[in-house]
Amino acid sequence: MKRILPALLACLLLCGLTACFGGGEDNPTTVPEAIPTQTTTTEAGSTAAPVSPDELSQRLIDEIFQPAIKMHGILCCGGASYDFEDRFGYDDWENNRWEYAHITDPRFSSRAAVEEAALKIFSEELVKEYMGLTAESWLSEDADEARIEIARQLPLLMEKDGKLYTLIGNRGGNLSLHSIRIESQSESKIVYALRAVSPWEGEPVVDEEYFYTRELIGGKWVFTVFPTEWI
Repeated sequence: MKRILPALLACLLLCGLTACFGGGEDNPTTVPEAIPTQTTTTEAGSTAAPVSPDELSQRLIDEIFQPAIKMHGILCCGGASYDFEDRFGYDDWENNRWEYAHITDPRFSSRAAVEEAALKIFSEELVKEYMGLTAESWLSEDADEARIEIARQLPLLMEKDGKLYTLIGNRGGNLSLHSIRIESQSESKIVYALRAVSPWEGEPVVDEEYFYTRELIGGKWVFTVFPTEWI
C-alpha cells in the first residue's frame, strides 16, 4: 500500500491535468499542479505512459510557465492586450511621454480583477510586490532624480473612467526560454531549473539557469520564487 498510494496520487494528477486547469495564451490566469515524471501504476493495474525529459520540459513550459510568464507580463511589463486608440499620457520633465492604453481583455476590467487572477499563480507576497510597481521599475539606474520622482507616481496599471489601462512599454529581456527540468520535488514544494539562452546568431553566447519555486499554500500551487532577470 505504501508503494501504491504515491503512484495513485501521481496518476490522478496526470489524468486530471487538462480537465481541471487552464493554460496557454487563451487562459494565462491558472496553472496546473505538479506533473508526474515517471511511469505510474494505479490499484486497478492501469499504467500511465512514461514522461521523457523533453516531453516533461515542454509540458512544464506550456502548462505552467507560459501562463505564469504571460501573467507576469501583464503585471510588470505592459504585456496586456490593449487598444492603442484609447490612450492617455503624462509628460515628464525631459518632455518624454508616459502613455497608458485601455486593456481590452474582458477579464481585466479593474486592478482587483488582475490581482485576483494573479493570486491563482503567484503567492500573496509576490502579487503585492507586482501590484505595487510603478514606472520607476522601468527606468535605468542612471535616470535623473526628477524623472524618477515623476515615475514613482505612475502605477503600471491605472484605473480611469471605469476602465483599466496599462502603461505602454513592451518591456522584455534578450533571452529565450530553452528548457525546464524539476530540480527537486516534495508533496508541498517543487523547485524548477529553467534554462534561458541567447536566441540570435551573432549575439554573445548566453546560457543561464534560473531556479523557481512553487509551493502548495491554502490548497493551491503558487510560485513563491520567480526570477525575472531574463524575461
